[in-house]
Amino acid sequence: MTYDVVALVEQAPDLRSLVRGMAEAGRELKVKGAGGGAVIQLCDDRGRPLVGVEAAQRVDVPDEVERLLGAETARRTPDPCWWVEARAVDADERSVAVAHRFADEMTRRLGGTVWSSPPRLRDHLGQDAERHPAVAAETEKTWVIVQDRPVVPMSSWVVDALAQCGKTGRGLQVVTPADARITFPLRLLLNSPKARWVVEHPSGGHYDGFSGIPLVWNDEAGFVPAPMKEPAAGPVTGFAGDGDVPGCQLLVDLKVRHTASDHLRLGGAAEALARTLGGAEPVAWGFAEPALSSWNRSALTEECRRRSPQPTWLVFAGPGGRERRFVGTQRVTRVMEGVKESVSFAVGYAEDEEPALDQLAELVGRFADQRILQTMTVHRYAGRDDVTYAPRWSGVPVPVGMAVGAEGVAQIGRERALAAPVPGKVLGPVNSPAVWYRFGDGTDTESWRDLDRLLKYLRPQGLARE
Repeated sequence: MTYDVVALVEQAPDLRSLVRGMAEAGRELKVKGAGGGAVIQLCDDRGRPLVGVEAAQRVDVPDEVERLLGAETARRTPDPCWWVEARAVDADERSVAVAHRFADEMTRRLGGTVWSSPPRLRDHLGQDAERHPAVAAETEKTWVIVQDRPVVPMSSWVVDALAQCGKTGRGLQVVTPADARITFPLRLLLNSPKARWVVEHPSGGHYDGFSGIPLVWNDEAGFVPAPMKEPAAGPVTGFAGDGDVPGCQLLVDLKVRHTASDHLRLGGAAEALARTLGGAEPVAWGFAEPALSSWNRSALTEECRRRSPQPTWLVFAGPGGRERRFVGTQRVTRVMEGVKESVSFAVGYAEDEEPALDQLAELVGRFADQRILQTMTVHRYAGRDDVTYAPRWSGVPVPVGMAVGAEGVAQIGRERALAAPVPGKVLGPVNSPAVWYRFGDGTDTESWRDLDRLLKYLRPQGLARE
């Protein structure tokens, strides 16, 4: 299992300081590249990796330090600073000591502070020299990553492992302690068909972090559901929790499409969601968590252009402190009709705060007026207002509403769209309107029936599945 150490240093690390840090970690160690050149590995005399060191990243957004490493670490963090992450490939004494010696030398030379998480997992999955630096176990069908930290993000280690899994057709599984929480971007990944959130139970064994179903190890597929010995068998003990969830979240899936042009600036849709529902513009963006670059739509657009025609996936996040927390992901794709942005957005509300549901129609109208809206769906979820997720049951997201853009309305037919079993509200230009269907306030699970009836009514007339 891996063990992570982060050095938050005051001065920009140059090659000399990195070399001195690695030398202090162990002069007898060998050095080799990994992760497509983005990671340097320190290995023992047999070539077995002990520690992987990622390239340093400048922290333009200190709020990301607090979001992922906690308020105490954020208070100790210098400004400006650089994030240097070292990962011991196993939690044995030697690997952990090497990682700490490297981080301590970096902060001694450059100033700053060191963060690490005390190991809490009991079961160890060993790693050998041939694997990806983030992967603890490999089967024919799956790579398994172990993350023993309080808040587990969609880190660059995970992003790179996911890309490699995509090339080989493998699934990806992430193992965490029972008291860990995952971020919204990682939750989106682990909810996908070829991924799994594996949680180590405090009393032994493992279970699925979303369903609570017990899991067992399979040499071909990694962790799989345990055979049910009784018809009534279900989630593990304690998964249901005490039902006391502090606050709620709005989960928005938005798809917009732009006409391609030299003047196009991406990120406006994400910015509108953040400003309207989160009360502030995004402050950070990046290609993994932490998102350490300051929010900049022009820089974002240029990077997407550079990567085109390949799609670009990115993370954006809001301010911390007393502000309402929000996090999102965005996928930008070049399509025949133009440029498509697919945004998944989550915003947290405190226990005594009601979500801004009436502003959803306003958002739909704005996107419709811009003639970019394809679809938007909104769900309400009983969850933490910091937009992280513990491996305990807190109900299912409940539909609040769904919008169909002008193209979809034209395919369905305006009259039919307005005669749907759920009342629709026409928004946007008269000659090319969108329709917004509101199901309720997201607290009645009967809204799922309304959504199902609506989709069955609309889709036979040609509404494209997204």
